[in-house]
Parts: sequence; C-alpha cells; structure tokens
Amino acid sequence: MVREFTLAVMLFGVVAGCDKSKADPTGPDDSEPQDPGPTVVTPVAGRFPIDGVVDLAAVGGVRSTQVEMRGDFGQGAASGSVTVDWVAVNDDRHLYLAFRWSDATSDAEFDATGPIQNDGIVVHFDDDGNGRQEVGEDGKALLAALSGSQYVDMHTTAAANPTDVVGDGLGRMARVAGGWAAEFLIPIGDDASGEDGLKTAATRVNFLIYDAVRLQEGAGAVGFAFGSVGVGTNSGGWPALPWADAVGSGHPELPTGLGGLIVFVSDHGGPRDIYSFDPASRQVRQITSGTGLFIDGVSLSHDRTRVAFHGAPSETAYNDYEIYSIRVDGSGLTRLTDNHILDGHPAWSPDDERIVYASYRPGGDSRLVLMTPGGMELDVLTPDGVADNDPDFLPDGRIVFKTDRFSAQPEVRMAVMDADGGGVLQISGAAGTSDHDATSNGTVAIFERFMRGTNYATDPESGFTPWNLIEARVDGSGERTLLANGWINWLPVFDPSGTYIAHLRGVGYTDVQIMLPDGTELGRLIPGMTRVSYMDWK
Repeated sequence: MVREFTLAVMLFGVVAGCDKSKADPTGPDDSEPQDPGPTVVTPVAGRFPIDGVVDLAAVGGVRSTQVEMRGDFGQGAASGSVTVDWVAVNDDRHLYLAFRWSDATSDAEFDATGPIQNDGIVVHFDDDGNGRQEVGEDGKALLAALSGSQYVDMHTTAAANPTDVVGDGLGRMARVAGGWAAEFLIPIGDDASGEDGLKTAATRVNFLIYDAVRLQEGAGAVGFAFGSVGVGTNSGGWPALPWADAVGSGHPELPTGLGGLIVFVSDHGGPRDIYSFDPASRQVRQITSGTGLFIDGVSLSHDRTRVAFHGAPSETAYNDYEIYSIRVDGSGLTRLTDNHILDGHPAWSPDDERIVYASYRPGGDSRLVLMTPGGMELDVLTPDGVADNDPDFLPDGRIVFKTDRFSAQPEVRMAVMDADGGGVLQISGAAGTSDHDATSNGTVAIFERFMRGTNYATDPESGFTPWNLIEARVDGSGERTLLANGWINWLPVFDPSGTYIAHLRGVGYTDVQIMLPDGTELGRLIPGMTRVSYMDWK
C-alpha cells in the first residue's frame, strides 16, 4: 500500500567509505558541563514526542558544535560551516536526540523513484565507547523529503547494505525558520539481531550534516561534526553522550491475555511470505516458503485454520494476480481463481462458507465477487459503472467496502452493503481524502485515511503524508479520528474480543502496533518483525 524507500546504502555506505585523514579542528565541545542532571522520572517518549517540533531549551543542556561543510560528499573543498545546536537526554528505555542548524535553502526533492537532492542528518554511535567504530554499531538517518522526512535505521557494516533487519526508533526532520530541526527517539537496549548496541554513559556520538546532496551521484556538501566515520574509525575524538542513570515510570505496557491468531505478510526473511503470530505465546511461525509468488492481502478464516490471500509471480504482473488459500500449518496451497485478470483482497464470511474479493472485470473497474472456499463463483455484487474494493464482512453478514459511488476517483469512501449487493449505505466522507482497508465489529468500522485527494499509488507524497485511523459507525451516523500522530498508520484490525486495535505503522520501516479504541498507543505487538505489509487478526 505504501512505498518504502531504502536509502541506507546511500546514506550510510557512501559516507562510511570516506576517511577524513585530518581530524575536525573543532573537536568535541568540552566547554559544556558534563553533569548528567537529575534522575529522569517522566518517560522521555512522553516528554518529547517525535512530532517535528523541537524545543531545545525545554530539554536543557544544549551544546553547540561548528561543522565544516565540504563539497564532493565531504571530500572536496570547504564550502562554509554551520553551527549545530543539539541536546541528548535519556531514561531507562530511550535516548532522545534533537538538533537545529541553519540552512538558507530547502532541498527535499523526491520523485516516484526516490531521492533527488536533499538535506539531512546522519547520526553514528560508538556504542561501547571503546574508541573504535565497529561492525554492528548503531546509526540513524533522516533525509528531508517533500512535505516530510525519511527515517532510516542502520548499523555500521563493511557489507553493501547497512539497513537494520529489524527497524527500531523514530525520527523526524522539519523545516524551521532559516534552517532545519531534527529529532530521534532511539531504544537504548541491545538489538537481538546483532545490529546496533546497548547505549550507556560510555557511548560516543558523531553526526553528519547533508546540504543539497545527490545521493545517487555521491555529490553535494557534507559536514562531519567530530571526524570520520566507518568501520575501524578512531572514535576517540567523539564526545560521550550526556547520560543519566535513570529510572522510568508510566511506560505503556503491552496487554496480557490476548487471544486469537494474527497472520501477516513480511519480507523479513527475503521473499514475501505469510507468517502467524500467537499473541498468547508471542511465537512467530512461518506459513509459506518458496511459493514463487508476490503475496499480499491475507485474510484469516474465523476458525483460524486457513488463510486466503492474493498473489502473482511479481508485484507488477497485474493480470496474473489470483486468489489462493493455504492452511495455517503451511499445507494445502490452492489457487482459487484462474482468470488472468487482477483479483485481490479476499475476506472470509462469518461462517467461513464464502469469500468476497475484488476483481477487475472487463471495463477496468473493480467489482466485488462472492465465491465458495473452493473457488466456485457465486455472484457479482457490483453493478456496471462503479468501482468497489477492499471488502470485509461484518459479523451480521453484510459487507463493508470502499467505493467511488459517492465521490470522484481517486477519492473513495467507505460504505456498507447487504450480502446480495443491495442496501448500500455510505458511512464515511471527508473532502480531499481517500479511505481504505476497513474492518468492523458490527457497530463501527475502522479504516485508514490518506490525507490527500490524490492517487496514493502514484503520488510521491504518499510516503511522507500522514495516514490517519478513522472510526465510522456502520449505520452512517458519524465518524471520528482515532489516531493522527503524523505517521503512516494503516490496516487497523480488532482483536477477537474487540478490546484492542492492531495496526501497521510506517516510519521508514513498518511494524505492528497495538492501541486502545480511544487512540492510546501501547507499543509494538509483534517482536522482531518490522517489514510487515498486510495482516489479519481473528
């Protein structure tokens, strides 16, 4: 649904190969007091939300560092200098880092293929503080991007791709008067995958400023705050993080006693495969392997024995997307449609006796179609001249879906219909937006809303514009916003009890978050998996 740009090779790999033989003449700023300050009680994540608003004075302990900018991606002639004001504060779970620097021009160009010319910041850590930057030590990056920014979670490596297998942390960069502000919220715990590292009072930090860089060409101005970076770099000149031996309080906690089963799609292991997650045991199991299919749109049967999904030989083989099913134990892979037209977004009926899906029949519009679990077509629910998609069943057998019946494309609204296609009722509507991927507990439907009136599939802004979670009553009596935190939030699903809502969150990677129906976020639900593209919970 949302494109994710992989920038880590360009952001980290090119710079990691640079070796500034001459140390930065400014060196660490030792003029600032090293007092770690009082013990932090209020969680850092609560004190400093990553929303693009940076108030260094509110954090305290501001440091100022002169950064010399050089052309040719940091290896050419000096092109001036910038003053970077920055702060660091931690509690027992997170490190908060914030920066402000001057820059007269805003370079934040993206197109459908990725970055063109951009400003940014890259932060490097010598996690153990032993004076050498070693393989596996942490790195984070922000790149200015259109109306937002692109966050990349990285680690030091001698290999080609330093993108972390499991993404963590948050970062946002925003334009301020005469320059930029950037902030990061970074877990201080070690990464079980062997990337990143535990942060302590010994941890050292360095950062790089980008000015009008062209990543594909390795061009533009780059400034190294405290000398070079890369595998084997001497980090003895990097300053230690200001650090407090802190105890936290009031951290959100994941709920216990969760039931049911979650199925999801991820390319965590390479190819896109289907996995299951048992919320009670917190165990992840792989369901598919070696299918040769680009997999998406999973739906779990209500008896939790089968998964329906759509797949094709490749992502762009649009005429070859068909509906498949497979048992949750990985056996019985079966193709249910075979018509060489785009079929997708299957959903099981409450009694598991029917599957509704979207099919692009002749004429170009998507129709909602009913079939048996064995693949026998029963009915076409969509009339000529309209486009319906993203169907899901309500508990009473009706169907919630997105449609252009009440708005001109690319804007689409949510509606409810009877199981025979009649009784269509519009339940959402907000000008200049489009609604997608609804599910329902029978009283309300929840779905994601793209906050622009454009086609998200071709709009480069779709990866940097907020997607909000919306709740609409299925009787059409009104709607409300559940979550609008500036991130890309999508594909909400109720837990089987209706007490919680899981959803996908994109911040440069995509993970599964869990929240209360009032919008209170509780944290990451599925551990160790962050390349998630679709899910269902029954």
